[in-house]
Amino acid sequence: MRYRLKYFAPAVLYVILIFTLSSLNQRIVSNLSWGLEDFLLHFTEYHFYGVTLIWAVMRDKPRSELKSSYRLAVSIGALSGMADEFYQSFVPSRYSTIEDVVADVFGVILSIITFSLLMKIPILERFRKHA
Repeated sequence: MRYRLKYFAPAVLYVILIFTLSSLNQRIVSNLSWGLEDFLLHFTEYHFYGVTLIWAVMRDKPRSELKSSYRLAVSIGALSGMADEFYQSFVPSRYSTIEDVVADVFGVILSIITFSLLMKIPILERFRKHA
């Protein structure tokens, strides 16, 4: 149990951060977004969330099981993005769009592509297996 918590904690904390930011007034979010367009902001936010998801679901898995881990990470990321947008639809001054969900999913997919390319580097593959 402690083993799994160690790897899932970053993803859980990150999704709590995402929902906390979704609770803020739109004007505050605009001030915190450093002038990034909404699509790019969602894409970047979920790219980093995707990294935490991959870290959680890929622990000690053999290469033959990596594709199922990637699918699981994208599924969790997509469901989180949809839940976040649904939640935002109830927050005053916030709005919900399908474009934000698409940006969220693309962000998670990019993190998987990045991660899979990095894992082709032998020393990083050993780190993943022994972290």
